[in-house]
Amino acid sequence: MNGKQLETFIFWKSLKMPYSWIEKNNNEDEFIFSKEKIYSHRDFYNLSMEYLEFANENISKNEKICFISNDIIKYAIFSNIIPMAGGIFVPMNPKSSAYEIQNKMKIISSNKIFYDKTIDLENIPNIKKIKIFSNKNSKNNSFWPNEEDPFCILFTSGSSGHPKPVTISRKNIESSCIASQKNLEVRIDDIWLLCMPPYHAGGLSIIFRSLILSTKFYIMNSFNPREIFDLINESKVSIISLVPTMLISILEIFEREEMKAPSSFNFILCGGAKVSEELIIRAKMSNIKILPTYGMTETTSQIATAAPKDNNRPSGSVGKLLDKMQIKFSEKNEILVKGPNVAKYYESESTEWLETGDFGYIDASKYLFVEGRIDDLIISGGENVNPLEIENEVNKIEEINECCVFGISDEYWGNKVCMEVYLGKNISSDDIKKRLKDLDNFKIPKEIFFSNQNLPKLNNGKIDRKKISQKYHE
Repeated sequence: MNGKQLETFIFWKSLKMPYSWIEKNNNEDEFIFSKEKIYSHRDFYNLSMEYLEFANENISKNEKICFISNDIIKYAIFSNIIPMAGGIFVPMNPKSSAYEIQNKMKIISSNKIFYDKTIDLENIPNIKKIKIFSNKNSKNNSFWPNEEDPFCILFTSGSSGHPKPVTISRKNIESSCIASQKNLEVRIDDIWLLCMPPYHAGGLSIIFRSLILSTKFYIMNSFNPREIFDLINESKVSIISLVPTMLISILEIFEREEMKAPSSFNFILCGGAKVSEELIIRAKMSNIKILPTYGMTETTSQIATAAPKDNNRPSGSVGKLLDKMQIKFSEKNEILVKGPNVAKYYESESTEWLETGDFGYIDASKYLFVEGRIDDLIISGGENVNPLEIENEVNKIEEINECCVFGISDEYWGNKVCMEVYLGKNISSDDIKKRLKDLDNFKIPKEIFFSNQNLPKLNNGKIDRKKISQKYHE
């Protein structure tokens, strides 16, 4: 944490009365950038105050308020003023179907949704739909939640595909942001690109970090690799959070243009799915530093992250644990974590250790390795097969764009190792198997299926292994 950020945080911590993140940053320093406009902290404060009276008039204490908009600025505003009015912020995807919205609201027992004029909710019955409006004469009559109070609810599908609410406290958010800054050492002149959805932990955490630590971010309303390429080369952004599939599309432009990122560019934080070391090396050729990260909604974003100045990170590692995070492993090597970042309200459970559903290990130098999902393990011929290990080898084959390894019930093997691939260039099943000679024989896919299009993805950018495998179980 640099001097100015540390000074700001100490000031905020020293206050005896509740004081919101928006209020503490009421100054003329540049804060939010977009194609159209630059907002200072004061601009953002004033804009937030215009909506505060609306929030105070329409929110009861501890009321869960669903929020939906096509405007990222409004997500940033209402993520703070809903708690300032005593409510709990529940961001939603503006592309969600009426059924999805209703289902999520039912799960958390919410009956009220704030929306703006760009959203059509006419086909959703039996909920209180309140169109947001501003009032330039609003007065700051605000509440600020205690550290342990619920601040927001985010939904995660996990491996089940069903939405699960995660209730995150103010302390969870603040602890996560401070630990992240301590590890990443974001500079005061850095500009973090927000191109991840603001209704997911990855996108929302960028907003929270900026508010708490007085850093800057650039808004991109939808992911556009060409625009990101231009922003990097024009030195308008210096940090980006992405998933691997997004990273690949940006690198393709750098490689095609035979360009390198300027020295002002800091790094890309890459998570949501495992980022291969081959991809990291590829990025390095374009002068782009990739920092693998590992986290979950239930841990308010990050658990472990590579550090910018750490040149000793072993291949395949996601870096070291964030400050104050603790880890242990079950008998199945499942990763269990606890710490101030971990949400206490996840599905009304209050277990001391959070079961991540992932398996892995920590080496002697405290680097964490995440090897895959417990549920994804394939037991074939009595052997445990990790799909990610195979996929990492398959992804080294130039002709293959994407792959997904899964198991199919089989009388002989118990579960037969299979794979679906999306090709960039033609290659036969036999040739693929021959190139996997470094794998143990029982790990080489028994059957390979070919797709004529990109493999289906989950909302977080990961390949939807369950959906692909179900095709071949029918």
